[in-house]
Amino acid sequence: MNATAKTGGKSIPGLLGAFTAVSLVGGVIAAGLVAPAVGATGVASNTAVNAFLDLPSELEDTPVSATTKVLAADGSPIATFFDENRSPVKLEKVSPFLQDAVVSIEDERFFEHSGVDTEGLLRAVAVTVLKSESQGASTLTQQLVKNTLKLQAYVKGDEAGMLEATDTTSDRKLREIRLATALEKRLTKPEILERYLNIAWFGGQTNGIEAAAKYYFGTSAKKLTLPQAAMLAGMIHNPNAYKLGDPTSHERATARRNRVLDKMLELGKIDQAAHDKAVKAPLKPKITATRAGCANAKTRAYFCDYVYNVITESDDFKALGETQDARENALLRGGYTITTTLQPKVLKAAWNSVKDRIPPKDPSRIATATVSVEPGTGKVLSIIQNKFYNPKAAKQNTTVNYSTDYQYGGSSGFQTGSTFKPVVLAAWLDAGRSLYSQLDGSPGTLPINSFKSCGQSVGSYDSYTFQNSAEGQGEGMMSAWDATKDSINGAYIRMTQQLDLCDIQKMASDLGMHRAQPVIDPCIPGNYDAKKPKTTTKVPQCEPSVALGTASQSPMTMASAYATFASGGIRCNPVVVTSIKDRNGKKLKVPDGTCKRTISEKVANAATLGMSKVFTSGTAVSVGSLSSGQPASGKTGTTNLSQDTWFAGYTPQMATAVWVGPETVNGKRDNMQGVTIDGTYYGAVYGATFAGKIWKDITSKSLEGEPVKQFGEVDSSLVGSPPPPPEKDDKGDDGDGGDDSDGGDDSDDDSGDGQDDGGDDSQDDGGDGGDEGGQEDQDR
Repeated sequence: MNATAKTGGKSIPGLLGAFTAVSLVGGVIAAGLVAPAVGATGVASNTAVNAFLDLPSELEDTPVSATTKVLAADGSPIATFFDENRSPVKLEKVSPFLQDAVVSIEDERFFEHSGVDTEGLLRAVAVTVLKSESQGASTLTQQLVKNTLKLQAYVKGDEAGMLEATDTTSDRKLREIRLATALEKRLTKPEILERYLNIAWFGGQTNGIEAAAKYYFGTSAKKLTLPQAAMLAGMIHNPNAYKLGDPTSHERATARRNRVLDKMLELGKIDQAAHDKAVKAPLKPKITATRAGCANAKTRAYFCDYVYNVITESDDFKALGETQDARENALLRGGYTITTTLQPKVLKAAWNSVKDRIPPKDPSRIATATVSVEPGTGKVLSIIQNKFYNPKAAKQNTTVNYSTDYQYGGSSGFQTGSTFKPVVLAAWLDAGRSLYSQLDGSPGTLPINSFKSCGQSVGSYDSYTFQNSAEGQGEGMMSAWDATKDSINGAYIRMTQQLDLCDIQKMASDLGMHRAQPVIDPCIPGNYDAKKPKTTTKVPQCEPSVALGTASQSPMTMASAYATFASGGIRCNPVVVTSIKDRNGKKLKVPDGTCKRTISEKVANAATLGMSKVFTSGTAVSVGSLSSGQPASGKTGTTNLSQDTWFAGYTPQMATAVWVGPETVNGKRDNMQGVTIDGTYYGAVYGATFAGKIWKDITSKSLEGEPVKQFGEVDSSLVGSPPPPPEKDDKGDDGDGGDDSDGGDDSDDDSGDGQDDGGDDSQDDGGDGGDEGGQEDQDR
């Protein structure tokens, strides 16, 4: 045989050289010094050893990726996020059976060697040379090194590095050996075993022993039984060959498990009785998948979606990363535990109501979305809609979160109609007027330049025509209180005429209101700064129709704004995260509600009183008061042709906004006049028809068993004195105040704003219908 003869595809000189190099390395490891030179001059041996000693000896610490858990306020799970499904655990939380099983089958001399099993390595080389077949000899430490190098390359997006980490060349093997021996000097054996068990792959998206125990057996690593531990230890060799849960591989998997048990018996890790009992145990996997993402959060999906988007989109969460990409990566790999404000009791009440009132699969394609907020803290207690969070096209599915702003995965918002009127009422009270102040509620036409904007007349020679919901409604003088409970457009337009449009906009801003999707708007908060001279301030040209809710807002914004009234004028930014802990239990900084007083307590309390009659004699009389006796205030809202309907209301403990409207289908939105919903025909849908009743369902169920609390005292100066009764009243009650057929709220924009499933802003910047022929108050 000549010098280039082959054995099993490998040249004999090459194999002998590898054998020599490995032998020399083995000498270095075993003796702690350079092995004696071999051959006539010793050049070959010294060169090999020096080359080995010149290899890198420090393995960079790279934390393994870990699953991030998102929890409700009570600790129940909402969702998980992961790139690799893994929950790192300390060694003391791993079953001793599992520890012994892994060492027995993967590296029986683990506690004796110094990173490289010289005996096993030499035997493997000999088998490779003499039998022309490959035999592995990697210790647990070497496997840890290989997996860590692969992980480092993966984190960096280095595909070539990932391939290099698992290459079968002798160079890679020597580098692995060098790093393993150095690692053994830096870490204890238990530390190495712990890292190995947390980085090991168990097939699919299952990484680390804790995730494997849960996935395959529905238990924890600490509670693994002997046969379960033996099975998982056996899988490490080749997870794809032993697919638990796949009956076709169970015979092979059982044989592998029993081999591990045999090895444990041979090494004295278990006795004969334990061995025999485990061998006879049937293989009973209990596949318990850990699914990632909000789509798997069921009824908690839309809340989850908001949490994810707030964390990744907002710079308030820089503790998780400076950029959006960094924060997304942190959620996927960081192993954080995020506790949220979600109250399962409130969410359950909301889900039961929306799905029962308007079923998800209803052919009408009418959607509803609700948000509940805790006054005084800003904590978001619930986010839900009558749809299933799913990207697959179906009438009952959407990933558009109708409850939130466009920035956070929501739509472009919905015109609020008369649910905006309490803003005007608050500005009215803040200007020193009272609830009993008298106003003409009749429909009519007023010159636009009779309205003031930031101290100046609105620059327009046009007229503004406005109407009420029914012919004859609102005729004559009435109090601001009655105008509120009956939602009289005429009175509110004249109220607006006596105020400054910029003051109304400022009040909206003080309550926390803003458009769901920013648009070019001539009248937005921030354009006016009273502290700056008029000569340097661009005066926004607000339109009178702004008082009737033409700006498109999200249910989140409306719930938060009404919570400001409920808290007595303390505005809090919405809060959904109360705690973030890293994988070591260390708390990270999270934003709070940034609560501050933005309107006076007496104005907030008087506005609350002003909205209190809506249930007893106003537009929501068909909804009725809470049976618990809990005091409540609120407001209905309906836009032109019933395209968007609302109810926003609150008790001292909780504020909830409910929106009901048609979905966007093929880029268009219908209205809710002449529609059949859940088998019932409606000539028109108003704020009290569905939204008000959903609000009552949610509030009643959520506050069951809770103490009855009262709103703050009202300053009598803002209530005022009722006018003397008329000598004779032949007209009777001025409308039925809340009957669903005509008891809704104002319709202030014929075009509507509308959500759009793709997130585009389909609104027309408010679409003031007043200039074209009037605002029709459809549900008062």
